[in-house]
Amino acid sequence: MARTEEDLLAELNADLREGVDWKQGAISYLREIVASGGPDEERFHLVKPFVGGPDYSPFWVDVFQFLDVVQTARLAPGDLVLDVGCGPGWTVQWLAKLGHHVVGLDISAELLEVAETRMQTDPYPPYVHQGFTYDLREHDIESAPVGLAWKARLALFESTLHHFFNPVAALRNTRADLADDGIVAVIEAAAPPKGSEWDLANIEIMETYDTIERPYTRAQLLDVLELAGLPYVSFLRPVNGLYPQSRDGLEPLRAELTRADNINIFVASPTAAGIERLGLPARTVEQVRSGWTLVEGVSGAETRPDGTSFRWAEPRVLVRLDGPGPHDLRVATVGLDAGQVQRVRVVAGGKVAGSVALTAERSEGVLELQGRPGQVVELQSDRVFSPCWSGDSDARLLSFTIDEPA
Repeated sequence: MARTEEDLLAELNADLREGVDWKQGAISYLREIVASGGPDEERFHLVKPFVGGPDYSPFWVDVFQFLDVVQTARLAPGDLVLDVGCGPGWTVQWLAKLGHHVVGLDISAELLEVAETRMQTDPYPPYVHQGFTYDLREHDIESAPVGLAWKARLALFESTLHHFFNPVAALRNTRADLADDGIVAVIEAAAPPKGSEWDLANIEIMETYDTIERPYTRAQLLDVLELAGLPYVSFLRPVNGLYPQSRDGLEPLRAELTRADNINIFVASPTAAGIERLGLPARTVEQVRSGWTLVEGVSGAETRPDGTSFRWAEPRVLVRLDGPGPHDLRVATVGLDAGQVQRVRVVAGGKVAGSVALTAERSEGVLELQGRPGQVVELQSDRVFSPCWSGDSDARLLSFTIDEPA
């Protein structure tokens, strides 16, 4: 079970100075940015996310991640989208141009004025003889739900959740205006290591401007979701660009999907149906918190006559720890002769962290895995065989089986 909301907020806000009105700080900070920058600053907000070179990386990151989320949400024309922390409104504009009805929320009236200018100066809505359907509201989502006339299909937090003093309240109030099979989609950077350059830079921003700038760990996000009434979640990873059709092209994709941990992009829902309608597995927060994921080196799931589900593994398997553990991983082998021993080892951080010896007489065993959430560990076996060596048409190189999590 998650911690109490009070305990979680104490941890999340441990680096915030006492006696600061953080909401007013956010309003003042944004107001000063818009006002002090003059026409150049207003133009920057009006053209966002478009940026000039030579470094275009912020544009690619912002746009690709946003579009990936919108595509994943499987919205229909006219669906209601709640854009929380919409700022100068570029996400509102893009969603409206796709034909969706968008309610954009922000705590800064100055940024909403920029967003309104953006919408009013765009003469091309998606449908002939029908204008954009949007509604910009100055609203504090931490304090209360919006109270929409009908429920939202998608609630978007595009790089905004880390700004809230109480993200539980922000998501809980958002949940009140969400359809039962609707989703909350969050795009966030992951919390940097304590004392790192990025962590110290965030602390400096908070001390200078009295505005909150502190991302969350994945474990903290799971607690936030559970307390907010969004118990079903799927964490996702964007992979965009063009790659060679070869192993050289595959390697960076594999590394990005299995090992990178610098962002937290996820969809969450109050119901399993909200996740399943996206074609994603509906895992509960508790299942993610206590589970693990096979990410490389295994075949598709199969079922034994007794109903248990398993996968064939190659001699090297990558496993991501979704929760710290300890996790019991049941492995088994077949085809050993009397006196033969097959060893399956756990390798974490370049060191052997456990092993199990399998024999013809004792063909099953349990490996214990534990570590930090998101850590990738390896299973390494000293035996390999292929069904095709005995004349079968199956050319896979296999080593042992792994039971699926219960």
